[in-house]
Amino acid sequence: MKVALFTALPLAGAFSSGFPPSFSRPSSTTLKSTATAASDEFVVACVGDLHMDPRKMEDYYTGREQFIPILEEAKAKHGNVALCSLGDLGESKPVKIDTTELFAGTTACHELAAEFLGSFGVPYEVIGGNHDLEGLDEFATDAENLELFLRAHGKPTPHFSRQIAEKTLLVGMTSTLFRDAQYTSHEVTVDVAQMEWFEQTLIDHSADDGWRIFVFTHAPPNGSGLRVLQENHVVNGCCWLNHSNDKQCRKFIELVREHRCIKAWFSGHFHLGQDYQDSITFPTIDPKD
Repeated sequence: MKVALFTALPLAGAFSSGFPPSFSRPSSTTLKSTATAASDEFVVACVGDLHMDPRKMEDYYTGREQFIPILEEAKAKHGNVALCSLGDLGESKPVKIDTTELFAGTTACHELAAEFLGSFGVPYEVIGGNHDLEGLDEFATDAENLELFLRAHGKPTPHFSRQIAEKTLLVGMTSTLFRDAQYTSHEVTVDVAQMEWFEQTLIDHSADDGWRIFVFTHAPPNGSGLRVLQENHVVNGCCWLNHSNDKQCRKFIELVREHRCIKAWFSGHFHLGQDYQDSITFPTIDPKD
């Protein structure tokens, strides 16, 4: 079995629930050593909070050109290749002269992001973060903004499931509230329908049957042990998934502990990159045990 996941662009954190630790933070160097193809071999590129600004695209193009040779090599070897974006696609500030409209969440934002993510030459998946429904001047409701997000990226639902290799799933869930948030608009809120779908997906793809699942959300679950920003996200109630709902907030890590098919969970949100020991963690055991 050969596996490679890489985050050549910054801002993505990860925790693993039991997969060999060498996978969590691979570099382009380790990817190039991938050997012979197999049905369970795959390569996934994971990008964090892009916050794209159409006035400053040079760094995005440079990063893309670093990705493409790795992805092309994997395509030639086995073809089990994909790109996953963790959301927050646009810059949360005006990008045009003489306007106060934020770029994040607008039609122009998602069309630019779709064009960019689609230019890597492999299928891409994307989930929404706390800024992806921020098109306040263009859309009156979260539902309208979400519809645009889905349409721009060709998504039938806010969540996704992609079988990337034999008995290997990539699974993602989107934040669907901004204007309608009970507390801060920047809480990353996965709705009940997605949570129920996620739990059923885990039940239907058990570790006992040989399944491996890699999860992608914008914010991490509480209990992941990833480094957080106390003075920003924690005190404002927008640190973890469904932060303000205690039961729902706990549910995600409870599912990780219950379902050993979850091998890793990738998240962004904090803009901390991978320069910390606790940007990758292994919270496999319930504290009470």
